[in-house]
Amino acid sequence: MTGKRLAWMMAAVLGIGGVAARAEDPVLPEFEAPAPVEAVQPDPPAPVAAEPAPLALALGRLEEAWAEPAGDLAERAERTRAVADELHVASLDPLARAALFDSGSRASARERAEAAARLAPDLPLAHAARARAAWGGGSVLDALDAAGAAIVSLPRHLESWLWLGATASVLAMFAIAAGAVVFLLARGIATARFAAHDFGDLIEASTPAFARIAGLAAIALVPVAFGEGVAGLALGLFAIALCTPAREPRIAAGVAVVCLLAALYPLGEIAGARVAAVASADPVLLASRAAETGFVDPIDAARLARAGAKPLDADGDPIAVQALAQWQRRAGDLAAADARYAALLGRAETDPALLNNAAAVKLALADPASAIDLYRRALEAEPSALLWFNLSQAHGAAIDVEQHDRALAAAQAMDPQVVRDLTARLANARAAFAAELPLPAAQMRERLLAGDASQAARELRSALAPGWLGRSLGIALLAFVAVAFAVVIGTRNVEASSACLDCGSRLCRRCGTAPRGEGRCETCQNRRFQGRAAAAWDGARSGSLVERAGRLARRLLPGLAGGSRSALGLPAAIAGCAALAFAIGHDAVLPDPGSVGAAGSFALGAVSLVAGLLYLICVALHALRDRGSRA
Repeated sequence: MTGKRLAWMMAAVLGIGGVAARAEDPVLPEFEAPAPVEAVQPDPPAPVAAEPAPLALALGRLEEAWAEPAGDLAERAERTRAVADELHVASLDPLARAALFDSGSRASARERAEAAARLAPDLPLAHAARARAAWGGGSVLDALDAAGAAIVSLPRHLESWLWLGATASVLAMFAIAAGAVVFLLARGIATARFAAHDFGDLIEASTPAFARIAGLAAIALVPVAFGEGVAGLALGLFAIALCTPAREPRIAAGVAVVCLLAALYPLGEIAGARVAAVASADPVLLASRAAETGFVDPIDAARLARAGAKPLDADGDPIAVQALAQWQRRAGDLAAADARYAALLGRAETDPALLNNAAAVKLALADPASAIDLYRRALEAEPSALLWFNLSQAHGAAIDVEQHDRALAAAQAMDPQVVRDLTARLANARAAFAAELPLPAAQMRERLLAGDASQAARELRSALAPGWLGRSLGIALLAFVAVAFAVVIGTRNVEASSACLDCGSRLCRRCGTAPRGEGRCETCQNRRFQGRAAAAWDGARSGSLVERAGRLARRLLPGLAGGSRSALGLPAAIAGCAALAFAIGHDAVLPDPGSVGAAGSFALGAVSLVAGLLYLICVALHALRDRGSRA
């Protein structure tokens, strides 16, 4: 292989440089797959040959269309896209990356991004580049449209879906856990001075204030000292938060513990499964996905050839066999593709995509009767406009005009836009046309998530709960229940002190400062009466600068408020932590697999914006409740 051809292949497959191929370059040589071990076939002849044909590194027609000279990049991309549509290749990811990162091209950044998006409509990286180029050019509406397309394409693209699922689930886990701990911290701070005062009275009434606080802190930090980490801190703060006579803050603290445990265990298992799917992704599945783009590297080609050589009734991979059948059909080897589909259908498969693609091969082999039967089986499993359209083409090939018109009318009734698009592709096709469906995404994702995620989940939990609280949900739940039981029993016969609703000063009957009226100290109660008599009372603005600063802090962090006004503290804390986590966590979990680009920032930024809006709503509602309680 010459140096020029090697450079072209590296650019096309890996997408890291300019494309240097010319029209006069010969077709790339085929990759010789290693000969597999011959399998014993009980009933010859076998539907699939024991040794598969060598797998070329690129589909020849795509290679020729891309390498042929063109007036500009847009014309080159449009010509290649037309060939890809005819070959049923949905997304040309390698060529899109090659166009996008070709810094030596005379095309502008926006032209390269538009060409990349045309070549690979399912590649988030291409749409994100188009959004950034449009924004840089001052086209705000085009930038927003491209950003929306980038976000929508994230779950459609396999590698991007893996990245998005792992990143979003890990960030959600830590955001919920952090929000619960922040709320418990706020409730601990709000309750600590009263709990310390009551704790000291239980031991000795003459205990100094600093000794009371130090003793309470020592008890609360015991789990942390034993290596329980953030979860241990939450356990101690939970004990302090329960030392309040108000019912609503106690319930809110219990709900915060439930959120913390849910983040550590159920959500932690989900996040662990996503991370494990990325870390140990099935190489055969990824090779099958690469083959759908029309370009594979030598390693993926060897994996597919080896997987396709194994008998399906042993340890063969049906997805790899289907990927090879698609490749052979696009390469023109219809007989080999039909044999592979026959082997797959012999396993009593009812997947609509498999039935549809097998029928397309039958139609290309001039066997419309078999194609009609397969299309009808696919429609029984999952009706769609595409299947009805293909059935109409099969009836047309069988010269059955009446059934052709009925099937086409059914397709038109289900989705006219799909029919228009397929009709346009039919007009440009050079042979019998029947649209193919991609490899079964649901099965591929199910296999990727089927691995053992326990180790990954434990490693994620260890960042917050490195000790016993992170080993088992039962142990953690038992610990929190035991602490709650001990606090409730220990404070049952103690009249807890409270805070004045206006100035926040401590009220305690044992110290002679009994609450007045609706839970205020005598000074604030008298000031309220005097202000109302003079029609000049404004509870929201009265008090010293320190009191106003405290009220501002309680509004920004509602968990600091006492009584019934702390109910909004937990959702506010979780929403605030989620807004922060998703805003700065784009690259904090996993690196970009080379397909996401700024699309990840767009998607996670949108989540951050929604979470920030929820936080502001919680703060506003808390402020209204606070003002109403002071009126």
